[in-house]
Amino acid sequence: MAEPEYDDRDEGVICPRCMGDGSVSCYCGGDLCVCANYGERDCPVCLGEGDVSHERSAQYLKAQGEAMAVIRAAWPTPSDKEGGE
Repeated sequence: MAEPEYDDRDEGVICPRCMGDGSVSCYCGGDLCVCANYGERDCPVCLGEGDVSHERSAQYLKAQGEAMAVIRAAWPTPSDKEGGE
């Protein structure tokens, strides 16, 4: 019996967006839905491959961190509520 062939991931890492699945849930809906209304679509980061380069992974994680920083800055803090009441 022949040995199974495994993909060599030495050149990449598991995609941080889809966690290696290659697809993500789609919630677009409506007339412009790209995934047959609430289905799945290829991951926009790995394009359905399941793994990405180290650079692409770092770029995605950096963008996620920057987005969270903006969201956290917009959230009111308890001290903001005390001054406004």
